Amino acid sequence: MKIIDILNHCSQNGTHCLSFEYYPPKDLSKWPEFYQKVTRMGQLNPNFIDVTWGTGDPTSLATLEVSDNIQNQTGIDTMMHFTCTHRSRHELMDILEHVSTQTKIRNIMALRGNKLPNAPWTPHPEGFTCAAQLVESMRSKFGDLFSISVAGYPEGHKEDGLPPSPEFTATQAYRDQIHYLKQKVDAGADFIVTQLCFDLEQLCRYRDLCAQTGISCPIIPGLLPIYSHQTWNKIAAFSASLPPALSKQYEMIPKEDPNALEDFAIQLLHRQIDFLHTHGFYAVHIYTLNHEKLISKALADYK
Repeated sequence: MKIIDILNHCSQNGTHCLSFEYYPPKDLSKWPEFYQKVTRMGQLNPNFIDVTWGTGDPTSLATLEVSDNIQNQTGIDTMMHFTCTHRSRHELMDILEHVSTQTKIRNIMALRGNKLPNAPWTPHPEGFTCAAQLVESMRSKFGDLFSISVAGYPEGHKEDGLPPSPEFTATQAYRDQIHYLKQKVDAGADFIVTQLCFDLEQLCRYRDLCAQTGISCPIIPGLLPIYSHQTWNKIAAFSASLPPALSKQYEMIPKEDPNALEDFAIQLLHRQIDFLHTHGFYAVHIYTLNHEKLISKALADYK
């Protein structure tokens, strides 16, 4: 089933939508265990899941294989990330032709792709330069065969040299990013999944600014559970800021209590989901980082 149809159904019926994101393990020997984990987490009844597209190996099609296997093994509608990186336009369309004829995948997240470490992002000489071009080409070649999503950045895209700070969201550069997001939607994107965000008030402002700019498609906010203290310390690397009040709550966690962080993370995730549902977001996307325990404990019977 196409995800845009799932989202429309939830919106029309006043029900909530939950989705999980995974990444393919680089070690092939860990794939069986990974599939078992995804299957177990399927008992939490996510409406769909998505699988990220790694850029470490430019020749890898692991995401395609993993997405197809998950779709077949779990029966859960699976969205495959797909980037412009490393390949020509012809190669990219050939891959999607294979997806359309040889798999059941009908959901694609169209992305430009991340830059490699310590190097600027550069397009393939015969490739696309941005996600909007990829979306436009997909629609031109495949029509409505695929449900297409694109990425949104409530606090700006850090890779553009823009720090995740409240000050940036008041600048023209931030508004320019919103206008580019509209280009992706106008090119044929069905919905938007945002980068992780902890400033939920900013998420609401972002949604409203998108609407003012003429973006009317569904926007799914992305949430990152706090799996560890290391996760907390890396949040700024994901173009996300930490509200001062939340930082104070984190600082009060008893470091000697092994269960305190988990309790904090679960309560925070509950508060975030409740806030988003109350403020008009019927769909929520969870960045799992392939973790199972905390999510299963937090979301069992919670949806």
